[in-house]
Amino acid sequence: MQISTSAIKRTAAVLGATALIGGSVAVGSASAANAPSCVSFKSTSSWATHTTRATNNCSSSVRIRFNWSNHVDGPCTTIAARGGWHSETVAITAAFQGAYTC
Repeated sequence: MQISTSAIKRTAAVLGATALIGGSVAVGSASAANAPSCVSFKSTSSWATHTTRATNNCSSSVRIRFNWSNHVDGPCTTIAARGGWHSETVAITAAFQGAYTC
């Protein structure tokens, strides 16, 4: 079986784009700071879900992203001063790892 030149070029382009995307994600995650200490978290689990509630005890709004192991991190969310937010996942293997600013 012979592979065409155009198939090789397409494969190289896809691999290059994948490496570029993966590299930018790693840089973005590495530069993120932990959520401020005035934000508190409480996690609960059931047989099917994992829920973490964040309470913003800060004097101003904060923007955080929930960090889950073995699952996709949550979206960047703004929590008003003295407000709260929760993140829930149904991934059985997921576990709350913390939160970081975004």
